[in-house]
Order: sequence, then structure tokens, then C-alpha cells
Amino acid sequence: MSVMDYQIDGLVAAPFTPMKENGDLNLPLIEPYVDYLVSQGVLNTFVCGSTGEGASLSMAERKTLAEKWVSAGKGKLTNVIVHVGGCSLTDSQELARHAESIGAQAIASLPTCVFRPSTGKQVAEQLQIIGAAAPSLPLFYYHLPDMSKVNIMVEDLLDALETVKVPTFRGCKYTDYNMMDFGRCLVHSNGKYIMMYGRDEQGLCALVMGATSFVGSTFNYSGKVYNRMRAAYDKGDLEAARKEQHMSQLFLRILFEYGMDIGLNKYIMTMTSGIDFGPPRPPMQRRSEEELAKIKAKLQACGFFDSVK
Repeated sequence: MSVMDYQIDGLVAAPFTPMKENGDLNLPLIEPYVDYLVSQGVLNTFVCGSTGEGASLSMAERKTLAEKWVSAGKGKLTNVIVHVGGCSLTDSQELARHAESIGAQAIASLPTCVFRPSTGKQVAEQLQIIGAAAPSLPLFYYHLPDMSKVNIMVEDLLDALETVKVPTFRGCKYTDYNMMDFGRCLVHSNGKYIMMYGRDEQGLCALVMGATSFVGSTFNYSGKVYNRMRAAYDKGDLEAARKEQHMSQLFLRILFEYGMDIGLNKYIMTMTSGIDFGPPRPPMQRRSEEELAKIKAKLQACGFFDSVK
């Protein structure tokens, strides 16, 4: 299959990285994690991204984690996409080569996070360097301006790719609220590119725009909610689709109220899955037991736990 034949549909979980109390990777938990995702109807993963604390992991840890996801997902997951972005393009090339060597289905990259590009053309030039290191893998741009501080219009990147050739470029993980830019990207080059939408609370909006694939952190523990929303939309039952999106927005409103950070999300994932995901790495903080009890009570009251069963 050529790179341009690569397709992805449905939910893509951005998985958390299980850790021990001392901060070490807890790799044996990846196998039951895969089984839990499959039980949610989530068959694709985007590993070592922001949700997976990729920026807090060493190069060796990122490689080991990617290897574990690929091996654990074999025969169970449809796609393991490995995020290879970081501060150094040289490191990104090494991670891209490694992902190719272990049998990942695709790679993705944030822009460099200290010396940042500022235009679509500069992002394209970075992707050209990374893509050349793994010429058999589809490459996705990870658009996350809230964290990367690279506030380009992705349509400008797609325009730049007409002259800055990146043969393996397949599309974008689009984690932003600019629906005009997202919509323009969906129709760019006659719909040539895969645009995976990354704001869980606006998934129904993206469906209406024409999106068919979605990447999110809350898919880890509420994949059933979003799969019900997609199924209802596909049947033309907008009332049912809105009901599921409203539930998503209801529990996300609570999480946003308390910061929506990795430590909080790991706690919720532990509660829903029964798998102990451990603490986040510093500088992200653990939550107090008192605060977690308040959050749990609010989630219980809004019907969250019933919705994800």
C-alpha cells in the first residue's frame, strides 16, 4: 500500500502513559490497556503525544513505549501512530526511523518547541526533514497551537506543500477551535488530506463539516459516548447525536473547571478502567484526595459513569 492510500476512520485515542509511583514507565499495563480500548470500540492510538507525556520522556523511553504499543496492539488495534516531535529535528528523525523499523502504521510531529517555525512554509520544511527519515510511513502534522505556540493557518501549510515537497505527508491532527481553517483543509486539493479533529467537545461540529476521524484524550475512557454519537449521526438521528455530544460537553465542563490536566485524566482513567495509571511526571502535579473526591462526586451527579459503561 502506498502512503497516499493510507486511510484512518473513527476514534483515535491519545493514550496516557502508565507510570509507577517513582515515575518509571509501567509497561506491563499496556496490554490490558489495549484490551480496554478495544472494549470501548477504539481501535486506533496516537502514542507519545501531549496526553502521553511524550515531552517528559527520554528518547529511550519513547522508543520503548512505542515498541510496546506496536507489539501489544498487533492483531487488536488497526493503527498505532507514533508522535516523533520535540525540540530537535535530529531526534525527530531518529524517532521516525525507529517507528518505521518497529512496524508503526504512521508517524506525526509537532513543530519544534523552542526554536519555533512561524509560517506554513517553515512547518513544511520541518516535515520534509522528518518525513525523509521514514519514507514508507504516512506523516501527519500535529497542530496544537495552545501548547506549541505555533499559530499558523493549517491551510497555509497545505498551500506550502505544493512547492515544499513532502511525499509522505498524509494530513493533520487538528487540535484547535478554528472551524473555518479546519473546513478549508478538509476540501483542500479535492479532499486529498486526512484531517483528524482533536477537540472532543466539538466532534459533532467536525462531523457536520465532513470529518471522519478524530483524536482525543477522553476517548480513552468514554469511547462509547463518541461512538454512539457517530453512529447516530451516520443514521441521520441528530437528536441522539446531540445528546451524546452534550454529555461529553457536560463532563468536560467539569474537567475544564479543574484544569483538565494529565494527572486528573489519569485519575479518571484509573477509576473507569480499573488499571492503575499512576501519577504524572513533574512539573504536572498530583491532586489532593479531597479535590479528587469533589471531582468524582460532580462526575457522578452529571451521569458520567453511567454514560461510559
